[in-house]
Amino acid sequence: MSSRFLTSNLSLKIISVIAAIILWLYAVSELNPETTKTINDIPVEIINMDALNEKNLTLAEDPASSISIRIRGLVNDIRKVNTSNIKAILDLGEIDWTGTNTVPLNVEGLLPREVKLDKIPEIPVTINRITSKLVPVVVELTGKSEDGYYVHEPIVEPRQITIYGAESLVDSVVQGVVHINLDKDVSTIEQSLMIKLVDGEGNIIESKYLNMKQSSALVTIPIYPLKTVDVRANIIGEPAEGFVIDKISVNPPQVSVNGFASIIERLSYLTTEAIDIQGAVGNIEKKVDIVLDNGIYLVPGQPSSVNIIVNISETTIETTLTLDQVELQNVPEGYEAELDNPPITVQLRGPYTKVNTLNPQNLSPAVDLSELITEDGVLEPGQYELPLKINVPDQIELVQISHERVKVNVSSVDSSINTGELAE
Repeated sequence: MSSRFLTSNLSLKIISVIAAIILWLYAVSELNPETTKTINDIPVEIINMDALNEKNLTLAEDPASSISIRIRGLVNDIRKVNTSNIKAILDLGEIDWTGTNTVPLNVEGLLPREVKLDKIPEIPVTINRITSKLVPVVVELTGKSEDGYYVHEPIVEPRQITIYGAESLVDSVVQGVVHINLDKDVSTIEQSLMIKLVDGEGNIIESKYLNMKQSSALVTIPIYPLKTVDVRANIIGEPAEGFVIDKISVNPPQVSVNGFASIIERLSYLTTEAIDIQGAVGNIEKKVDIVLDNGIYLVPGQPSSVNIIVNISETTIETTLTLDQVELQNVPEGYEAELDNPPITVQLRGPYTKVNTLNPQNLSPAVDLSELITEDGVLEPGQYELPLKINVPDQIELVQISHERVKVNVSSVDSSINTGELAE
C-alpha cells in the first residue's frame, strides 16, 4: 500500500508541473505582457550635409555607420517589428558648433506604432570649420637609372596645390607627393601622376572631408648620358714680340658632364671663358668659368670653373754683328797702330730682349798692345797678331767669331816723319 501511495503522489506532481506550464503559456499568449528588445546593426543615414557646409562647417570624420537600439512594447507587437525597415537619421542641419559632441538620432521605420524606443540613441560627431591652404608638391624617386646615366632633379607642375576641407585634416597635411620608380631608365621620363597628401611623418592622409583642387601633377625627370671630357683654355691674343707660349696648364683638366644624347655623342672637350694674353711678357694665372652650351650640364660636385696657367717665356735668338771699330789699347807714345784685318763678325745667342738691343759698341771690342812693350818701354815696329778681346754681356752666349786674333801694324811716328822728309 505504501508503494502505491508514493507512485500516485509522483504522478500528481508531474501532472501539476505540466499544468503550470500550460497555464503560463496561456497567460503569455493571452495576456501579452510588455517587454524590451535590443536590435543591433541599425544603419545610420546622414542628411543635410549641404546645410552644414553652407555654414562653412564639415564633418572631420565619418560617424559610426550603424548603431544598436533598444525597443519596448508588448510581446506580440515586438514580434511584428521588421528590423530591415529601421534606420537612424543623423541630421546635420541644426549643427552650428565645432568640436566633438554627441548628437541624438531620429529612428525611422519602427513599426507597429505601439513599439517605442526605450531610449533615444546618440552618436559622437566631430565637426570642423572648412579651411584651405597651399602645399608644395614633391616627387619621391625610388629605383635607379641605367649605369652611365645621370638623373636630374624632377620638375613638377604644378609646384603647389590648394587643399581644402576639415580644418584638422588640412592642418595635418605638409605636402603633396607623387611617386616614380626608376627601372634602369635611359631617357627622360614625363608622366601625369596622382598626388597623395601626407603629414609630417610621411603618412598618407585620405578622407572624403579633405580635397584637392587639382589631383594630378605632370612630372618630368631628365635622364641624360654621362661623359668625362677635357677642358681646354680659350686663349686669345699673342704674347709680346720675342715671347712665346711654352705651356698651358688646366686644373682640373677634365670634368664629368651630362646632356642631350645627340650633343654628348659629339662632344670631345669643353672650353673656358676667353683669357687675353695680348702683349704678355710673363706667366698668366687666372680662374675662369667653363663654357657650357645649351643641353650640357655639369654633374653635381664638378667645378664650374678651372685654374689656368699660361707659361710664357722669352725666345732665344741669334744675331751677327760686324765690328767696324776696335779699340787699340796701350799704344806707347811715339807709336801708332792700325788693324790689318777684313771686317770682324761676331755671332751671338741669347734672350730676345737682350740680343735685339745689342750693337757693336756693347761688346767693347779691343786689342791690348801692352804685351808687345819690352821692360825698358821699347816697342819694335812691325806687324803683330794679338787676341781680340770682347765684353759679352750677361745672358748672352758667344756662338762664333770670325777672328779670335787680329793683325796689328805698329809703326814709329818719328820714323814715319823722317821717311816722309826723305821722300820729299
